[in-house]
Amino acid sequence: MEIKSAARLLYQLRFLKSMAEHPYRWAGAVAVLFVLVTLVNFYVFHRITEMLGISVFWVSVVYALLLSSLLAVGFTVRASAIKGFKVLFITVTTVYGLETMALFVLITFWFADLFMELPELFMGYAVVLFVIIMGAVSAGNALTVTVKTIRLRFPKRVRAVHLTDLHIGAVHGKKYLARVVEKVNALGPDVVLITGDMTSGAPLEDDLFDGFKELKAPAYMSTGNHEFYEGIEVMERMLDGTGVRMLRDEKVDMGGYSVFGLDYMQEQGISGSRDFSMDGDEPVILMTHVPQMVNLPKGSIILAGHYHAGQVFPFNFLGRFMVKYFRGLYQEDGVTIYVSPGTATWGPPMRFGSRNEITLLELG
Repeated sequence: MEIKSAARLLYQLRFLKSMAEHPYRWAGAVAVLFVLVTLVNFYVFHRITEMLGISVFWVSVVYALLLSSLLAVGFTVRASAIKGFKVLFITVTTVYGLETMALFVLITFWFADLFMELPELFMGYAVVLFVIIMGAVSAGNALTVTVKTIRLRFPKRVRAVHLTDLHIGAVHGKKYLARVVEKVNALGPDVVLITGDMTSGAPLEDDLFDGFKELKAPAYMSTGNHEFYEGIEVMERMLDGTGVRMLRDEKVDMGGYSVFGLDYMQEQGISGSRDFSMDGDEPVILMTHVPQMVNLPKGSIILAGHYHAGQVFPFNFLGRFMVKYFRGLYQEDGVTIYVSPGTATWGPPMRFGSRNEITLLELG
């Protein structure tokens, strides 16, 4: 545990060094973000209470500042082993999930009000009812883990399971991982493929990933952005002995096909791609966290995740127009890419328009 803690500390020290080298840049960015978030908090709360005829300006100000401050605290302490801090993080991010839904409806009503007279009280009750219903549905969806079966043509018969964005840590813990592993084993796969973001804000305990030891099939993973946030050296040590092999721009020959793990590069940012290609005739199953098309032999398959299918309304709807490979199957130049909505959630334990997914790929 001391070695793992030291590795994580080194990663955090690099982050702190960056802050020390550019203090005004970091301070400015944090300040701007805090102000913007606070303004959104104020607008949503004050506008809804105004519609309902119960608005009090100073109450709205206190709410906005308090929620922004709790968000900052929640993100800072989410990796703590103290249960109360995890509850704080989940609670605050859930409030923001609900607030995002409310903001979308308020903007919609604002546009509608330009063309027709809408009663304020009606709009207020409509927003509250909408958020309650959507929030309840989203919370229910986040509790379920579904198995989706996809059949694809492939030169070799393979039964593979795709997992991604498990985010074991601040929201989902070891019990959730055990639940996922049990479902995976019941599917009887030949191989398990994990496309990054295995953890998020976790107190990195020795046994955090021990659930993977129960897998009955070989497992490989590619890195995602959260592996680098936590510290890639830490992740490699945490996975040691679990049976999950991290592939960082590495290929494994599976006999008739190969599995390749495309490493996430921090230079990609949140949604950038890498200039990468593979030659040869043998089909490849390529794992990448951020969805992107790669020049591969015809018949190859790319597995990805990252976007969580938007996770929270209205991002599940808007994402399709903002991202080229957002969710589902795509085919280009003889190569198929499948973007999973993710096996868990990040931030608020909410989902709308999707479920936590274990993908069973029946290839052949």
